[in-house]
Amino acid sequence: MRVAARRVNRTAAFLFLPISLLTVSGCASAKTGTPTATAATSSRPQAAPPAEGVFGDLKACDLLEPVTSEKGFSPAAPETYQSDNGCRANKPRYGTATTYLVENAGISDLKPDGGQTAETSVAGKKAVEISGGGGKGNCLIGISVTGKSRATVSVTLSSGTNEQSCTDAKSIAEQIAPKLPPVS
Repeated sequence: MRVAARRVNRTAAFLFLPISLLTVSGCASAKTGTPTATAATSSRPQAAPPAEGVFGDLKACDLLEPVTSEKGFSPAAPETYQSDNGCRANKPRYGTATTYLVENAGISDLKPDGGQTAETSVAGKKAVEISGGGGKGNCLIGISVTGKSRATVSVTLSSGTNEQSCTDAKSIAEQIAPKLPPVS
């Protein structure tokens, strides 16, 4: 048994010694001469490829939250009624405010559902206002982003008039619209 163990140890030493010498010799080389600077590689991260769609990485809650939180609403929460990119905030004894970013339907696709429709503009963008479409105390503002995409802001009051809900919805829309992609 001892002979076999010695043979294994010698074989291991025979294999290990050349590898060790290669490793050490790779670290021991020295260069002579004057050091010179070489072209530096950029340490800045590469830009990520652009996100798909008109809205890119823009999220409805990122637009709604700052506007509603300063008015005493609950934290904005994702919602998926009009699109996969929607958000809702509630305020006790007031009502709700929602925002949606809709990739595949423009403002011409909005239906009044019994409400009154009026053309308007919001922060210089073409828009439509639908008053009372969701019942009394309801207003929806649709802001054109492209011919086939839009952002919507809707306010539904616990009690109040359509006029008041439209005033409030337009106020929110005016704060959100400048953060939307440019109209194309």
